[in-house]
Amino acid sequence: MDDESFVQLCRETCAALNQSDIDALSSTNQITVDGINIGVFFNAADIEDRVICYIDIGKVPDLDREEILERILAINLMSGSKTSGVYGLDRQNDRIIFVQHFLYPELLNGEIFAEILRGYAGHARSARKTLLDALNTAPLHDLLEQSLQPSGFSFA
Repeated sequence: MDDESFVQLCRETCAALNQSDIDALSSTNQITVDGINIGVFFNAADIEDRVICYIDIGKVPDLDREEILERILAINLMSGSKTSGVYGLDRQNDRIIFVQHFLYPELLNGEIFAEILRGYAGHARSARKTLLDALNTAPLHDLLEQSLQPSGFSFA
């Protein structure tokens, strides 16, 4: 993928998501999908074989903060990879993010990428209710499964 192809992918994605400004994603690297903030980045000079997405899961709760962060770490150890995504902490904004690398981005088109981003937005909404809820004491595997179910989309 090159910079021109990335800009085109962003424009097509914005159009598929019915965004009012189809150039917003390529110019700001930010988009809001179904109320969820998502960052989309590509740098042909550094890594030309992937697009990287950062999905905002939500603010780290003040209550039981350490437990939530331990949970996120444990889930990463169970399931995380560049191709299936990892959770992280945006320390600057004190928010949990989900990071996903899309290898071979030239295989994506705007419709497909828009559908993927909608799926991640659904995952983020569910994760806020499950992963970030310290009172939910279900086993980690169950919490992760609960956070993925509503979107109906396979991320791996």
